Amino acid sequence: MTYFADLSNYVYGPLSGTNALTRNVSWLIPSVAFSTSTGDVDEEFMTCLWQFCTVSIVQTRGLHECGFCRTRAANVAERRGQQLLLGSAEIRVFSKAGDVYAAPNLIYHYVDVHHYLPPAEFIEAVQKGPRPPDQVYFEKLSEIGERWSPTLKPDGSARRFRFVKTAEGVVRFEE
Repeated sequence: MTYFADLSNYVYGPLSGTNALTRNVSWLIPSVAFSTSTGDVDEEFMTCLWQFCTVSIVQTRGLHECGFCRTRAANVAERRGQQLLLGSAEIRVFSKAGDVYAAPNLIYHYVDVHHYLPPAEFIEAVQKGPRPPDQVYFEKLSEIGERWSPTLKPDGSARRFRFVKTAEGVVRFEE
């Protein structure tokens, strides 16, 4: 994944459907420490954040693993018996003041496991702004031209693979 500083202007996905004033949150990589942005959040925030993670924006075809864990297990998040497959989409959060935030849906994992502490204004927007499953949230997505889908659930059938080019120039499939 690409690194973007928290609250910088969003420039990652297709900009045609994104408000030009959308700001980044939680685009983390191991080589850029976020040690000054650590702490614990309350249960209400985690419940609200989970609701955002149930809706995928800018769905990709592959999975991005957590750069801190380097394990596929980080892509499966569980809350109150429900599982989501994270790492292949983004979320959008709207503040009451009209600000828009874009974050990878792995943000749930970053907060839960690595104690990443998002900016205070983002935390407030998650808790006080419109959120799924409220109709107002989906109307806001439509207003900025964002398409969405329900976040995928892990089914256990996915296998890891890659294509490898040998010294002889032959490309082979490797699990």
